[in-house]
Amino acid sequence: MIVENQILYLLEEFKIPFKDPYCPNDWKDWYHYILYDPKTKVRFLYNICFNGKPETGYITDTFFLTVPKGFIHGNISNPNIMETYGFARNTKWDKLDLNLFPFQYICKNINFAIHHNVSKLDVSNKQSEIEFKLVGKTNSDPIYIPELAPFGKGFMGWGVIPDYKMAGIIGIGNKRISVTDQWYGYHDRNFGRFNWGNIGWTWFVINTTDAKGASWTFVLHRSNNNDFSRIGSPILFIYNNKTLNKVFLGATIDIQIKWSTSTELHPILPGAMASVFSDRTIKTPYQLIVRAKDEVDNILIVMDTETQTELIVPDNQTKNFTFLKELSGHALIKQNLRKKAELFENAFFYAEYVH
Repeated sequence: MIVENQILYLLEEFKIPFKDPYCPNDWKDWYHYILYDPKTKVRFLYNICFNGKPETGYITDTFFLTVPKGFIHGNISNPNIMETYGFARNTKWDKLDLNLFPFQYICKNINFAIHHNVSKLDVSNKQSEIEFKLVGKTNSDPIYIPELAPFGKGFMGWGVIPDYKMAGIIGIGNKRISVTDQWYGYHDRNFGRFNWGNIGWTWFVINTTDAKGASWTFVLHRSNNNDFSRIGSPILFIYNNKTLNKVFLGATIDIQIKWSTSTELHPILPGAMASVFSDRTIKTPYQLIVRAKDEVDNILIVMDTETQTELIVPDNQTKNFTFLKELSGHALIKQNLRKKAELFENAFFYAEYVH
């Protein structure tokens, strides 16, 4: 396929005006990667976020690896029970760590570079015995949405590459996991000015194949404030064979989240706030239902949650904390596009619910 390089450049371009001495510290710019192996059911997430500017700002990177129980340390794994490994950390943003042309960020444990449509990640965390080396490449039409929509008390723009091929090695302890082109990969970008504590969002990506082997990918995003009293206009992209096929907007989309009736202890990613909330019991989202319908097409998506892990970040608003719920599982999809009805079962999804 032919990738629109101009759109790709705008999407991947670093957005923080960090060389401006008056650059505000509430700027954020992050790169988000997801991988899924249909064979082993392994799920991978890595996010690197630049906050503020050099000297006064910092870099946050977050890693999730969700695997069948026994996959890492045992000889036999159980795909019916999943367990998550990971880390979240902050690194001081030193003045000479980031170059823009070509883009490369280097510090002690992170070497992250983007050149044209290829990205390279070389990341380690000795404390967690985690390391990975991955090379990624754009494999679908990029979408860039730079309108800087209102977001909390600030604004946000974003972009998405729904099919992003990556290859390399993920290591945890003595276990080495080979990432090949048989894995599904996803990449998106978010940037803007806002503070944790007055924002939130609902987002997911779903990937599956039809009976003829053609790929289908579904990406939804809806922004909101942290108590959901103000909700933005949702958007749902549908890709077929790496090409944008359909877009549902605004009132054509209905999102329903079903919560557990009882509270329970919730897995929390190790980080600065994890110990503060280690004994917190909460209700959890066990199912997400999305219906979209316009004058021509309609779709029903039912997502059943299999894994849930939470990342907690401090903020400077009255709430003091923002909670990022990372969810994954499988979905059932019934769609009728251009008068053609299709049913997908057991599609993989990864979702975030932030409040």
